[in-house]
Amino acid sequence: MTTVPLRPAPIRPAVVHRLSTRRTQSWQDPDHETRERAYTQGSLALSFPPAADESQPSLTLVDPRSPARAVDASAWAARFLQAVVEVVSSDRPLSQLLRWTDERVYEEIGCRKRRVALRRQATGVKPGRQQVASVHVAQLNPATAEVAARVACGSRSRAVAARLELVRDRWLCTAITFG
Repeated sequence: MTTVPLRPAPIRPAVVHRLSTRRTQSWQDPDHETRERAYTQGSLALSFPPAADESQPSLTLVDPRSPARAVDASAWAARFLQAVVEVVSSDRPLSQLLRWTDERVYEEIGCRKRRVALRRQATGVKPGRQQVASVHVAQLNPATAEVAARVACGSRSRAVAARLELVRDRWLCTAITFG
């Protein structure tokens, strides 16, 4: 085993960097000599107005179940009940009501459709087209409405009652009764 003699590391003088407010711009000098030029930090002249009163919010929060949303309940109810009448009379597929009804109502409309189809098959008579003649809406609160409608079929009339609730910004039928 050979031993290596230890030698002290070379001593270098400490490098002192000079901080200056002057900027060296060597790329502009054709001889690439470093020369210093005065450097100015430019800034825009901005005027900052006093801050607005933070106690008053600048935005107005709107309730998703606002009365303005509930106003169209009567128009929506008329279209919905006409679709229900068309489904029950087999003029429209039941699946079109899936989005607008909860599970119990969907099954009840399907059951009513089957009963009407069996009665039609037994008698062999197809009734004329049924039409919603009038709709009356009782708005219980901005998110709930109860609807009563008269359905005309020729010279006869029947009644349909439904309960509508505003769920996630759309009306949903949660109860229905055929008279």
